[in-house]
Amino acid sequence: MRRRISEEEFAGMFREFRFSAFRLETRDHYALDYEERDFRRFLHGTPTAPTDTSWWAPWLNQIRLLTAEGKRVERVRVLAEPPSDYQRWELWAAPWHAEVGERISYLPRSQAKRIGLPASTDWWLFDGEQLVLMGFDEDGRITGKILVTGPEVAPYRAWRDLAVSHAAPAEEIAAA
Repeated sequence: MRRRISEEEFAGMFREFRFSAFRLETRDHYALDYEERDFRRFLHGTPTAPTDTSWWAPWLNQIRLLTAEGKRVERVRVLAEPPSDYQRWELWAAPWHAEVGERISYLPRSQAKRIGLPASTDWWLFDGEQLVLMGFDEDGRITGKILVTGPEVAPYRAWRDLAVSHAAPAEEIAAA
């Protein structure tokens, strides 16, 4: 089954999942209006800590609560070679995510292709059962989210496992 979901439904999935939430991020840049000011500050050498931003701090707080409940939240980010400015910003912020229990790893784009990981679509996988395909326009703006359930989800579980087994923790990538 496939159906478009609202932002409210998507947000609810973070309250309802039981064990794990996994995201594969494939884009070199995202154009999210609420991030723009803080991304520009990073580019100008005056970054604001994620815990001091109005939009990032709530995410970190939510992840802290979820991981305290024993739930796993993780991402694998497909990394451009060399990393884009946006990806460098994400790497800079990785310690704040790690501190609250979110596991973020990176996989170079060339390696993702070599191992057969489809690295052109972003998605979230909740409890290995509910898949949310995320649509973006050419500029990186979100165009919508599609919930997928049933047999179509199986390849995404395998791709999650493949990505996780080949990716390096953010701390290793940032230190390099």
